[in-house]
Amino acid sequence: MLRKALVCGILLALLRPVWGADELAASLRLRGGFDSNPQFSNGTGIGGSAFIATDASLVAAHKDGDIGLGLAAEASRTQYANPDVVSALNGKVIIRGMLGGDDLNLSSVTTISDVSTYNLRSSDLIQSVKGEAKISSFKMFVTAEGARSSLNQTNAIFQDFLPEAQQYLRGTVIPGIAYVHGKFEVGTSVNVSVRRYAREFDVFGYRRDNERVQPFVFAKYADKDFSVAGSLSQLRGTWHDPDFSDVRALLYDGKLHWKRDAFTLDLAAWRRANETTFPISPITIDAAFTGKLSWAASANLTLSAAAGYATTRYLDSPFEATTRSIAFGGVYDLGNDYALGLDLTYAQGVLISGDNANALILSSSITRKFTPLAQGTDSKTGTKTFGKLL
Repeated sequence: MLRKALVCGILLALLRPVWGADELAASLRLRGGFDSNPQFSNGTGIGGSAFIATDASLVAAHKDGDIGLGLAAEASRTQYANPDVVSALNGKVIIRGMLGGDDLNLSSVTTISDVSTYNLRSSDLIQSVKGEAKISSFKMFVTAEGARSSLNQTNAIFQDFLPEAQQYLRGTVIPGIAYVHGKFEVGTSVNVSVRRYAREFDVFGYRRDNERVQPFVFAKYADKDFSVAGSLSQLRGTWHDPDFSDVRALLYDGKLHWKRDAFTLDLAAWRRANETTFPISPITIDAAFTGKLSWAASANLTLSAAAGYATTRYLDSPFEATTRSIAFGGVYDLGNDYALGLDLTYAQGVLISGDNANALILSSSITRKFTPLAQGTDSKTGTKTFGKLL
């Protein structure tokens, strides 16, 4: 289903007639390198492997008066030379439609995603509809969302995937209000959701149906070279199985972007609730802290350094996993929409089993960007020209 949606979306974006308000951009990156621990195990597993990978992305948009249409798609595949390492594949398609202006509008977003790796197989089909009205400096909105999801994971108790994936339906309603003043916005909302699983009992005999209420407060500020956004929420979840404790968790999400001269700083921190198939936990609480500093050393060369720390806590159990990582990279612009990249990443962590794991990943890449609808100037004639797809 995902592959068909991705192919159809790309074909529609490429073959549709060109309007003046259209935008179309795509990129293709080929990567290759060596991963010392592709399954991030304790070192007694299958060992390291060389790999090759392909990453592709596409964004298309069209606006005609009060009607807006958009498509974003991305897909990647990583193939390992070691035959014992499972290939990693993932893809996502987001289709967005909007009707109306700044004061009153209705939007629809369809999201299709699929992930398949050595320890995760998941797919999601999400449909959301949002209505928004602006009166003076106040913005009122309500979102209705429905989703069908499938999840299968390996874990410390059963080293292989479950005999069958857990499938569930989710319904969500999110009403809210915000105050907007110039580049600043602050508001509040509440997320009310229900999850119902296809089978009353999972393969371990637990009922995973649940209801959740999650009030939010959020704020954001955006300028040309500086932007900051954050939200704080309190998750209150009730599960139908008596062996699962009710969830009470403080969650947050924040990010900062700052550019000054040749330097760019990006910081992010979040704490979220995620689904799990782990038999004794209703959900996991995941947290991450990341930072990246980029330096435009010259007109063609950009260097970067990044660090991150992530944790996964399995509720109703003593199990927890942590990962620390540090990365260095460089990108050299070759011109004509081509770029070369070199990246080095080191990750160290403690697995859910309590074992230590580490990995060193070295990769190089070449990226080609496509902007077929962009206009440029012919250096010889001085006339406007449209970019070429190939």
